[in-house]
Amino acid sequence: MNILSIDVSGNYSSISLLIGDEVNTFTQTHARKDRPDWDTLFSRIGFISKEGFDNLDALAFARGPGSYTALRITASFLKAIAVAKHLPLIAISNLDSLAHEARHWINDAQAKILVAIEADAKESYFCSYQKNKDEIVPLAAESVLSMEDLLDLANQGDCYFVGTGWPESIQSHPNYLSNAIGSSESIAIIAKQKFNTGSIFDPEDANPVYLKTPEYQKK
Repeated sequence: MNILSIDVSGNYSSISLLIGDEVNTFTQTHARKDRPDWDTLFSRIGFISKEGFDNLDALAFARGPGSYTALRITASFLKAIAVAKHLPLIAISNLDSLAHEARHWINDAQAKILVAIEADAKESYFCSYQKNKDEIVPLAAESVLSMEDLLDLANQGDCYFVGTGWPESIQSHPNYLSNAIGSSESIAIIAKQKFNTGSIFDPEDANPVYLKTPEYQKK
């Protein structure tokens, strides 16, 4: 199975090519307005766009929450390719991706994982998860929380904190997993799992998720 995945939802651009059980990934951090173009990203993993799309089984991307402009551009770009090449397009939550990555850094068979991604200086995108061996299950709907609400979560019992959206005091917590970072690799792996369920992934249904209203739409 071959899957190309892209994650440009935050202050980085990440692209992966999954072939079988092997994943080739390139990730570059940068300011949100300084993203590399698609051809540059493709070249970093040796993907030749002219012929490479014909060898794929599916496309996948990080659907957010995250940068409004980057999410919209990525979804539009991949939708056009998916339709033209008759490929499934699988949209994966950034929060799910981080929870999936976190399990590699947790030895406990069962654990609660709290994921927060920075939205702005005062709020973060949030979701909680339960790790049961290798399975990651969301415990609630994705939401937007204030820094005060996130600080209150630090008083919970045994749980792990993941993501860039936490106040600095939580980032020094012994259960803060600084090594669990977002990338297109987790997006590709989750997409493969979803693809293998036999579900249909119509490009028309693969839409970004913002959670917050973009600034230009606010009154």
